[in-house]
Amino acid sequence: MERIKLGLEPLDALIPDGMIRGSLIGIFGETGTGKSVILNELAYRFLQRGEDVLFVLLEDLPFSRILSFDALGFDIRRYLEEGKLKFLDCFSYRLRGFDIEIEPYLEESVIEAEDPRNPESVWEEIFSRAKEIKGRGVVLIDSMTEFLTIAPDASILLDLMKTAKALLCRYYGIPIIYSFHFGFYDDFRFQIEVFSDGVIDLRFNPEVVNNALVKQIRVRRMSGSKHRTEWLTFEVESGKGIVLVK
Repeated sequence: MERIKLGLEPLDALIPDGMIRGSLIGIFGETGTGKSVILNELAYRFLQRGEDVLFVLLEDLPFSRILSFDALGFDIRRYLEEGKLKFLDCFSYRLRGFDIEIEPYLEESVIEAEDPRNPESVWEEIFSRAKEIKGRGVVLIDSMTEFLTIAPDASILLDLMKTAKALLCRYYGIPIIYSFHFGFYDDFRFQIEVFSDGVIDLRFNPEVVNNALVKQIRVRRMSGSKHRTEWLTFEVESGKGIVLVK
């Protein structure tokens, strides 16, 4: 049962011994609390350790996501060139018929989902790619909420997530980390929280500090791992990512 550190300062403080590698983890929070930023940094930290990353994009174009990495001060282009980072593009299908071409340097790093509205086809692609990164990679999904807006049957998506936990997490030893927006699809959220191994919450501090919204993070649950459950305050620094505010 290998344990791994996530590499983000607040999460390493909250999970001091690391998490079990084959875990399914959800990051939950309101819009603007930093879910996508955390997924970006997670991708970068796994890449720095020499691991592979399959990043499933449902809310953004690959090119736009690269710009968000740049804004954090994380240059991921060499990982794209080396094939260590792959984007599963479940967003660009909206542009079909508009004569828009993919950026040439991304052609080898982007897998375009045939029809993201069919969750089975998306997960078949994920399962296929996961075979290449068994025990040495991570699957990131941004976001599960967006998946629900285009999937015609939420029960099918839920069942596929359970299959992914069994196959990818438990059998292949690949962690899956997904984001989920509060305030949407609460019935589904309650169900996915139950069978997830880890639940990470983000929020704005209820007490506004210096007329500003302050972001906080906690680990509500992390099965099989020692963890702290208090809220920690964090901010984002270019080149450093998510850092604790003492």
